[in-house]
Amino acid sequence: MQKFLLLIMIACTSLHASSLTPLEKALQQDIQDYTLDNYSHIEAAFILSGARSRANLQKYLDWYDGLLATIEDFHLDSFDRIGSAAKVFSYLHSSWLLDYKERATTLINVIEEKRYNCVAGTILYNLVCSDLGWPTEAFETPTHTYTIFPNFTEKVMVENTTPMGFNIMENLHAYSQLLAQYYPQSQAAQIGLDRLYAYENSKGRPIDNTELLGLLAYNRAYFARDEGNYDKAYEYVGLAQMFNKDSRSNVNFEISLYNSWGKKLFQSKRFSEAFTIFADANYRYPKIPEFAQNCRTSFFQVMKEAWGNGDWNLVNRMSWEIIDLDILEEEDRKNQIRYLQQWKPRLRKDHQEQADELLKELKAYR
Repeated sequence: MQKFLLLIMIACTSLHASSLTPLEKALQQDIQDYTLDNYSHIEAAFILSGARSRANLQKYLDWYDGLLATIEDFHLDSFDRIGSAAKVFSYLHSSWLLDYKERATTLINVIEEKRYNCVAGTILYNLVCSDLGWPTEAFETPTHTYTIFPNFTEKVMVENTTPMGFNIMENLHAYSQLLAQYYPQSQAAQIGLDRLYAYENSKGRPIDNTELLGLLAYNRAYFARDEGNYDKAYEYVGLAQMFNKDSRSNVNFEISLYNSWGKKLFQSKRFSEAFTIFADANYRYPKIPEFAQNCRTSFFQVMKEAWGNGDWNLVNRMSWEIIDLDILEEEDRKNQIRYLQQWKPRLRKDHQEQADELLKELKAYR
């Protein structure tokens, strides 16, 4: 089934000219197997942040190398990893992470504006600490992300959106107040301030730094959607999913994008593309019946058009796709059997054999 999803997404991106830059396309190719082989994490971070050319990328890499050199000159105590990590945190917040802005999502925002949000701050801090020899991870919740150190002698959690955020668990009440800003006031009150941290973390999961980078692509998708560019937003979501296959903070965004983009395609009578979007949505969110219904509706519109255009190859391909999705209801199955039987007299012999294979599969389908 994972192979089928990949084919669906490839089919969709082939329906339009890619809006990804050459660097983003190269990065997409590298992450196809869900690991980075040709790019380092910091290179990927700058590409996903918007570096558009190799010269542009090199400029940002030079900045990062300079940042590491400056920190290494602090002669940090290798025997005091927690204290050293705290000093690095304080330096970043006194020099670069100066102005928290929710929409300052990228490392380029940090470099050029000294603005940041939880994603940009966590990525910069995690990658710096990792390059200094302290392995890092992140914890992603439905509304937030923060740093964790998996190999320290005690649990150290770092909230990157405030200069007071190092080892925030030492003051859980203050951290709960900080979390409350990410919730509607009524919801935070309903959960209870004293239980907000436990509630938030019960719905999150640890992610490695590769998965963390996927949040940059999701943020690019948000901006594209807000600009009305649903095609580009969908492409960035596909890229993001290659980094982070289970992003807890982007579930609602994905559902909304699949729904709105699929419906726009359907209303524009781009039924084949709408089918692809809803098939992808159904695969990721099989418990949302609307996606399966919209997928079936789009499918039968394609079948209607294909009959008028005499396009048997499209009928054959998409019939197998809808069978693989396993979303046909009994009446749908009967309708498709009648439809294929109507096709047979129009077909040459080898295509009749393809129709017979489909009919055999549909008659056995339950």
